[in-house]
Amino acid sequence: MDFSALLAKEIAKKKEAATVTASKNENGASHKPAGSDTPRFIRRGDVEHAREQAYLAEKAKREEDKRLEHEKRRREQQDEDGRRERKRREAEQKYLEKKRAREEQEEFEKQKKLKNKNRANTKSPTPDAREGTADAEELAKLTELTEEDMLVRLRKLREPARYFGESDKSRLRRLRRAERRAETSDEVIEELLATINHNIVGQDVKTDRPKVYLQLEKYFRYLLKEWERVLVTRDDTPDQAFETLSQTKGYLQPLFEQLRKKNLHEQIYPSLATLMIYLQQRKYRDANDTYLKLSIGNAAWPIGVTAVGIHERSARERITGQDVDGKLGKSSVQIAHVMSDEKTRKWLTAVKRLITFSESQWPED
Repeated sequence: MDFSALLAKEIAKKKEAATVTASKNENGASHKPAGSDTPRFIRRGDVEHAREQAYLAEKAKREEDKRLEHEKRRREQQDEDGRRERKRREAEQKYLEKKRAREEQEEFEKQKKLKNKNRANTKSPTPDAREGTADAEELAKLTELTEEDMLVRLRKLREPARYFGESDKSRLRRLRRAERRAETSDEVIEELLATINHNIVGQDVKTDRPKVYLQLEKYFRYLLKEWERVLVTRDDTPDQAFETLSQTKGYLQPLFEQLRKKNLHEQIYPSLATLMIYLQQRKYRDANDTYLKLSIGNAAWPIGVTAVGIHERSARERITGQDVDGKLGKSSVQIAHVMSDEKTRKWLTAVKRLITFSESQWPED
C-alpha cells in the first residue's frame, strides 16, 4: 500500500466523523424549544427596570398594610372613646344624682329644723324647762361622746381642750355653743358668696377690698369643687389623689380665715389678687411668675451681716424689705413669704396645686 492510498483513507475517515457530528448537531437543534436560547448578556436597563418594579410592588404592599393598620387603630380608638364617654356620662349622672339627693336631704333637714324651731317658739317653754331639756340632752350626748371624740371636735373648732375646774357638762355646753357659732358663720358666708361673681376686676383690687376678699374665697372654693368633681368622675383615680385634695383643703383653711377677717399681709393681698386674675384669664405663665414673686420674693437672701455702721438702714431695707423698726420700708422689695411661718408655707403650696390643676383642666388658648 502506498502513501497516497493511506492519505485517501484518512481523509475519508475525517469526512465521515465530520458528517456524523454535523448530523448530531442538527438533530439536537431540532429538538430544542423555540426561544430557549439564553442570551449571552443582560442589559443594565432591564435589570434596573425589574428592580424598580419589585420596589414599587413592595412599597405598595407596605402602604396597604399601613393603611389597614391605621384603619384598625382608628376603629379601636373610636370604640375606646365611645366607651370612655359612656363611662364619663354614667359617672357624671351618678355624681349629679348624689348631689341632688344630698341637696334634697339638706333641704329636708333645714325644713325639719325650721319646723322644730317654730314648734318650740309656739310652745314657748319656761326657762327652767328649757334648761332641764338642755341638761338632759347634754347628759345623753355626754354618754355617747368619748373623751377622744370630744377633744377632736374641740380642737377642730380651735377651742381649749378643758378649762381649769371645768366639768364635763360645762365642756359639752361650750362645745355645743362653738358648733352653733361655726354653723351660723358658715351658713352666712355661703349665702353671701352665692350672691357674688368670682371674676375679679383689676380696678376693684385697690378700690373695693372687701368685695375682692369674698371673690378670692369663692374662687378658691370653686376650684376645690371642680377638682373634687374631676376626681369623682374619673374611673382610675388613685386614693393618693383624694388624699392630696383633702390635704389641700386643710392647708387653705388659714387663708380662708384671713380672707374672712380681711387681714392679709399688705404685700400678699395685691399679689394674690393679681395671681387669681391671671388664673381666671388663663394666663398661666404670668400666674406662675406672680406665684414665684409671692412665695420666694425678689429680695436678696442675707448671707452675711446686714447692719454695718451708718449703712444699717439701707442694707436692711434692700434685703428684707423692712426698716430698723421692723416695719415695711418704702422700697419695692418683695420678701419671701414662704419663709414667714408654717401656715403660710402650706397655703402657698395649696395655691400652687390649684394653679397646676387649672392649667391641666382649662389649657391656655
